[in-house]
Amino acid sequence: MTQAPNPESRYYHSAMAHIPDGFLSLPVAAGTLATAAALTGIAARQTRASLDDRAAPTLGLATAAVFAAQAVNFPVAAGTSGHLLGGTLVAVAFGPWAGFLVMTAVVIAQALIFADGGLTALGANVVNIAGMGALAAYGIYRVLIFLMGRGARRRGLAAGAAAYLATILTGTAAGLELGASGVAPIRLSLGAMFTVHAAIGLAEAGITGSVVWALARKRPGLLFELRRGRLPQPARATVLAALGLVAILAGGLTIIASAAPDSLERVAMDLGFADLASERTGAPLQGYRSWLPDPAGTALAVVAGVLLLFAGIAAIVRGLARVRQPQES
Repeated sequence: MTQAPNPESRYYHSAMAHIPDGFLSLPVAAGTLATAAALTGIAARQTRASLDDRAAPTLGLATAAVFAAQAVNFPVAAGTSGHLLGGTLVAVAFGPWAGFLVMTAVVIAQALIFADGGLTALGANVVNIAGMGALAAYGIYRVLIFLMGRGARRRGLAAGAAAYLATILTGTAAGLELGASGVAPIRLSLGAMFTVHAAIGLAEAGITGSVVWALARKRPGLLFELRRGRLPQPARATVLAALGLVAILAGGLTIIASAAPDSLERVAMDLGFADLASERTGAPLQGYRSWLPDPAGTALAVVAGVLLLFAGIAAIVRGLARVRQPQES
């Protein structure tokens, strides 16, 4: 019989496919870390060649919004919760490599600041969430566009389908890594992660497809493949208003978010390897909590994360742009 999650446990507020310390074997952890490092290096070079200072606030907002979406769990089925990934939408809007960097920044911040995802599993979480959620998703999107055509409705359908498949791939990759690490038979870990992510992907597909369809109709220049030139620089007032809205929505929605176990937590509990997770202490906002009592403490921690990620990714984009400028002169 599966016990209900303890709100004070190390698992509470864990995220959809964020693997904690203790679940992965050394070869799997090392292999995925090497893969993640190589992809990040490629992404930095590719992004540096295509972005400038004007893109900093826009990408900062996108990163903050992705973090906010991942901080709010919604009920899925049978006492399980999930959250949006956002990688497909970011990749379609900014390109696959910029999308990969955005998702990687979110994963790293979640691990370091909130202890959401293990440090030994950081490579796996980047591969699963950024690699599958942005790179693989964009590849699927472009294949579907080639097959279906380029109208606004078709772009929306392609983006929705890509988001759905990317969500399944994220869970499938995590299931394969868990099975390869020996924490559960691979057929069970793979099957369980596939099944629950197939349900979570429905929300991801609906939201991603709707947004891309609307952008393709009204603002096609905001889509990566249709954009001419570099990203426009929004007015400072617009950026601040959007950032404030994201922070307010994120903080408010955490109060009503589902506290049910997420997909990985549920699978670990059902398959009997939840106790292998190693608790890590010392993260500044561990467990998405601050010095205030919940739910205000959780809301404040999420708002802080939104602001930190906005500032951090904007600074990284400016840094990459400035590294490129001396090379071009």
